[in-house]
Amino acid sequence: MERISLNGQVVIVTGGGRGIGRAHCLEFARRGASVVVNDMAVEHADGVVAEVEAAGGAAVASYDSVATPEGAKDIVDIGVKAFGTVDVVVNNAGFMRNGYFEEQTPEMLDAILDVHVRGTFFVTQAAWPILREKQYGRVILTSSGGGMFAMQGEANYAAAKSAMYGLTKALAFEGEPDGILVNTILPSAQTTITLNDPVPGMEGRIDPGMRDALAGRRQPEAVSPFVAYLGSPACTVNGEAYLIGCGIFSRVFVGVTPGWVAPDADNIQIEDIVEHLDAIRAQDGYQVFENNFDKDQFMAATLGWQA
Repeated sequence: MERISLNGQVVIVTGGGRGIGRAHCLEFARRGASVVVNDMAVEHADGVVAEVEAAGGAAVASYDSVATPEGAKDIVDIGVKAFGTVDVVVNNAGFMRNGYFEEQTPEMLDAILDVHVRGTFFVTQAAWPILREKQYGRVILTSSGGGMFAMQGEANYAAAKSAMYGLTKALAFEGEPDGILVNTILPSAQTTITLNDPVPGMEGRIDPGMRDALAGRRQPEAVSPFVAYLGSPACTVNGEAYLIGCGIFSRVFVGVTPGWVAPDADNIQIEDIVEHLDAIRAQDGYQVFENNFDKDQFMAATLGWQA
């Protein structure tokens, strides 16, 4: 297969100074892209820029916060000023504020929503007019297994990360007519995100053998090739989510089953629900909707409507 080149592409990576974000920056640069390394930690952003340049690539640092519209605009403006445009936005910035649900404060919730939800929204929104005008763009959002599949002690993080799925679907539907493809990843890798903020209750919950089986394959660099694909002209998927880590690549989706159809929508009793609960909960025969109109069509067709 011919090597996929990203020459001429300009990529913004938020939270690009360490861990998975750093790996993204280096992977895009290796493929020929010019990279905006956004990280509020100046030394980390500058360090990745130096790595890219030492390898013969082009990069520029941004130290702005993603959590405000002004900061997001500045991040995009830095890319445009340095490289003339923006083609790809990788929303990677994030951190954790862990604690059991009853212990979480409004400040712990706001801090997470500011970066993960508002940050993703604002940075993508700042780049959106550029992508629409050029009728081309690639946007990657970052969700999490902890967000989609649940863990104790991180309800705020789960709320923010699960929101990425809905935002991905909305932006994918809206952007597709303008050549903008939007997808999300659920990365699994060993990083420093919980170094100073461990998830409570984790000790003893993970089988040591299972942990050892994954340990040697959890490097951040194993995530970035798929992200580079999603950010490349070769990408053809849109509105989808992928679990990535340890060399494993799997699609994640929300499906809807045929369920149970009440014969009379005006006379449904709790007892009817109990009687048909197995059919309602059955997982076979599911469909994956591309948008809400698919959902409406499914419901109408279930009731006998034919297109």
